[in-house]
Amino acid sequence: MWIRAAVLLCLLGLVTPASSDDPDPKSQPEFYFTRLMYTDIYGRGPGASGFSGYRGFGRGAWMTDAWEADNKYMWGIDRMTNVKLSREPHPMSIMDPDLFKFPYIYAVEVGQMELSDEEAARLREYLLRGGFWHVDDFWGLEQWNQFARQMKKVFPDRQIQELPLTHEIFHIFFNIDRVLQVANVRLGDMYTMSGGRTQTWEQPSDTEPRVLGISDDTGRLMVLITYNSDLGDAWEWMDDPDYPALFTGYAYRMGMNSIMYAMTH
Repeated sequence: MWIRAAVLLCLLGLVTPASSDDPDPKSQPEFYFTRLMYTDIYGRGPGASGFSGYRGFGRGAWMTDAWEADNKYMWGIDRMTNVKLSREPHPMSIMDPDLFKFPYIYAVEVGQMELSDEEAARLREYLLRGGFWHVDDFWGLEQWNQFARQMKKVFPDRQIQELPLTHEIFHIFFNIDRVLQVANVRLGDMYTMSGGRTQTWEQPSDTEPRVLGISDDTGRLMVLITYNSDLGDAWEWMDDPDYPALFTGYAYRMGMNSIMYAMTH
């Protein structure tokens, strides 16, 4: 199975444009795990300093789990495939002129995201032109409502819909037959120690995990939403002996499927 993954990812990764700054495109990585920078409801975000400010304090919700989640996720894919990928953090702001070079973007804690009209229009253009956006790690109705308001700015005329288990995103490479609630590390460790008897949800206002999305007019999935789940923590804590392997395995399968889908649609 992983041989097949290696071949597919190597072929699919070639569609990612190389940077025009490098005279030798063959030296470029085939895939970048691009973390989207945004301004949150507290005014924290990339600001005018852009990439150069990402190591500073007060950096915002967009950096949750960075950079351990990104690094360990890429490390895992590197071990299990032979795709040539970037192992460096790859944050990018919504208004970055290079955004359209990267077909896959990932954002966390989007229940705290606040988009300007200009940013919403930019994301709409990016997605309609073939981009794919995976949003993850937000919980409960308050955060859901904040996220839904931002998506109305991006797509006023498109609905967020729950994805049935028959959707291609669940079967493009791995077959996923159920939606799991991927707990954060604290709840995950408690789940292990309790023998699977403790809660995995974070907010009592809505405790069910859901996988939802927004599609274009052809049915292509543009936005993948893993709500009431924390795939990023499962990637970050993949080597924690107390964190459930059940959640890590699911997070890797769901993540790999999202990358496969993004690079083939």
